[in-house]
Amino acid sequence: MSNSRKYQQLKRKCQALKVQCPMPVLLAKLGLAAYAKRSCPSPFRTDQTPSWGIFPHQGGWYFKDHATDDSGDELTLVARLKGWDERRDFKRIVEFYEETAKKENPAAPLLAVHPPQPSPESSNPPDLSGYSAGTDEQLIRLSVLRSISVPALRLATERGFLMFGVRFNSEVFGLKDQSGRLAEVRRLDGQLFPAFGSFPQHKSHTVKGSCKGWPLGLGEAASAPSIVLLEGLPDFLAAFDFMLREGKANTVAPVTMLAASASIEEGALSHFHNKRVRMFPHYDPAGLNAAQKWTEQLTGIAANIDYFQFSDFPAVKDLADLNAALNAVPPTATINESVLP
Repeated sequence: MSNSRKYQQLKRKCQALKVQCPMPVLLAKLGLAAYAKRSCPSPFRTDQTPSWGIFPHQGGWYFKDHATDDSGDELTLVARLKGWDERRDFKRIVEFYEETAKKENPAAPLLAVHPPQPSPESSNPPDLSGYSAGTDEQLIRLSVLRSISVPALRLATERGFLMFGVRFNSEVFGLKDQSGRLAEVRRLDGQLFPAFGSFPQHKSHTVKGSCKGWPLGLGEAASAPSIVLLEGLPDFLAAFDFMLREGKANTVAPVTMLAASASIEEGALSHFHNKRVRMFPHYDPAGLNAAQKWTEQLTGIAANIDYFQFSDFPAVKDLADLNAALNAVPPTATINESVLP
């Protein structure tokens, strides 16, 4: 096995360990539960004043020494404790972390071990003023445009995802979620947004301040045992038709990455812990590469990962295409088995 492959395996193991044994628990297992605080003396040096502490950030845990400006995650903590080099002794650090995680807790950590829902990274998150739920007429127009049933669009609206408004003097529809991290819109007439400056014509517009690495819908998926991981806005809306068609509106949650080129943000990975994940990779090189990338990120975190094969359907490359084929009159595709997990 190549060194690169071994390194990627160790990184995936780290991601899983951070979910199973986050910093407050790790400190307790190391006999340092007294330091699982927001403010206390440093465990690594003589410290007369409380200048050290741990804190949750973007779905993970970190420590910060305000006197020395030293900071880091669980791996850095182990490295400082053992006097090891983070790069040279990476494998050794991960192995020690793994063995420590297996220990019984000698004392309960003093802070809650589950980080809160992440808040937007940007100090200027997407401005969604002027957007609202669609009228009956707008839902019908979108239904005709994207071949998605009105009941499915109503369900997406009820769950707070679907919005309508005006952008660049055009009527648009788009997606947002409870995280406030990202939003994307498209024209309701199906046309491209015009070019401006050096920016060419484009079919979708990501609202300024958005973080494309955050999977849209992830917070809303917290109570669902299964996640369908999708690519793009049309597939996300199409998933609601399948949820209604298969009676899985309460057991399956749609989550979408708005760009195949984006990696899942590190702080989002823990929210996939113990979830069954079915991916719907677009049947093109970019989509298949994205699925491989996201699989590597989620391996060891999700309980199970599998894939839907669009190659089984002629002229269909994604979930939106398949849904349109099923909703056509007469249907141009048939399915004998469930699409969703």
